[in-house]
Amino acid sequence: MAKEAFNPNDTTTFIRNALEKERKSKADFTSELKQAARLHARARGCLNLVFRDCYAGRTLDVDPLKDMVSDIHHAMAESPNSLLLVTNLQIPQEHDACHSFNTAVLAMHLGQHLGVNRGELMALGLGGILHDLGKTRIPPLMLVKTAKLTDEERAVVRKHADDGYAALQATGQLTSNVLDIVRYHHERTDGNGYPLGLEGASVPELARMVALVDAYDSLTGGYGYRQPMTPTAALQLLHNDSGEEYGSELVEELIRCLGIYPIGSLVTLNSGAYVMVIASNPSARLKPKVLQVCDEEGKFEKPRPLFDLSRYSEEEISSQWGINELADPIDLDIDLPQIVVEETLH
Repeated sequence: MAKEAFNPNDTTTFIRNALEKERKSKADFTSELKQAARLHARARGCLNLVFRDCYAGRTLDVDPLKDMVSDIHHAMAESPNSLLLVTNLQIPQEHDACHSFNTAVLAMHLGQHLGVNRGELMALGLGGILHDLGKTRIPPLMLVKTAKLTDEERAVVRKHADDGYAALQATGQLTSNVLDIVRYHHERTDGNGYPLGLEGASVPELARMVALVDAYDSLTGGYGYRQPMTPTAALQLLHNDSGEEYGSELVEELIRCLGIYPIGSLVTLNSGAYVMVIASNPSARLKPKVLQVCDEEGKFEKPRPLFDLSRYSEEEISSQWGINELADPIDLDIDLPQIVVEETLH
């Protein structure tokens, strides 16, 4: 049985309370998303300054980024779902900054899931946000080259880990954990990484965590010429093909951390409506909070309603409000990053 829409003119206490709960839920979501988006913008600004200084060979000041990572840590405690949702934002002219922010957020989220201590959590954030600093020394056209790199070009690209490490070590402002993440985030447990070809347990654990979320965000972000993958497809690829590179147990933990329906996923409901997952429900993992993208008739309506699927009965879940299947927004020409941007403007 389809769930009947609330009638705003109905004056019964039940209907009024239900309407008020829906309004408050959407207002809270919008408020938290705006805060997360402001943090995203501040981080991009800080990162762009550090990137420019590194490119120009100037002395680096990473103290503002330390403060930024502390703010990310606080936001993660207050509104983790919104913070994860803004990792879907893509600013075409600022891909490097977006990817660095996302890597920091995802690394800290994974670290929190694994129960690392606060010092390690902050190292994951700083190492994640600075892991690709050395790429400022790579010719830009080489970074977006679609053809196979020559041996000489590959050597230049692979040098970025050491270049970033050297530039940051010179500041004297960072711990060895952070520096190790920057230097070793391309090492792999199977020994096929760089710059040193470390193997197994010799790859620092925090660097391995950043390496994994770096790969995940690269797959879902579609940076450069690549088409973005859905979160679930990216996790499936890592599970099937990358266990030896990152450690199969760590890949499994990332899957547990991000959940069955990772935040930012597009899914269809039994009603036929398309919705975006905006928050997880730890006590009901199959019933996340979702934002309606288009209704069962294919209409894109605004303002977009928000639904907590855990509030519906099993009968309602079966008939209308249950998740039917995952969907690929690229195939459907649905711009999820733009939807996130629009929600921050309301």
